[in-house]
Amino acid sequence: MSDDPKAVAAELDRLANRVRWLERADDVIDDIRNGGLVTVQRAAIICETTDQIVYRWLTDAVRRGEPLGVKQATWLIGTARLLDYIEKYQGGLPARANAENRLREFWPIWSEPRELRPGMKEHEPS
Repeated sequence: MSDDPKAVAAELDRLANRVRWLERADDVIDDIRNGGLVTVQRAAIICETTDQIVYRWLTDAVRRGEPLGVKQATWLIGTARLLDYIEKYQGGLPARANAENRLREFWPIWSEPRELRPGMKEHEPS
């Protein structure tokens, strides 16, 4: 571990986040609601890069045997895997810490409830 106070703080924050994830016994919906999956576009925002670079990372991660996500109608990227990939192959711990901070910044906005249909509230009968 580094003697740099910022690096030590970032590593402690990273480890605390991992412990929180390990302690959870939620299901996949809770994981999604809590930022466990993001789209390519959101991954690009978190990592301050382009969609095309994220697509390259997806290909590279599969080649390494460590896929970042799955493709259904669109790519869904596991944020824990994305952050691990960033740390290992795209800038180390400082880049990971930056991406984690951006995820914390944007997730409250991205996770706000959406209207089901224009003019319809979430708990209204259809």
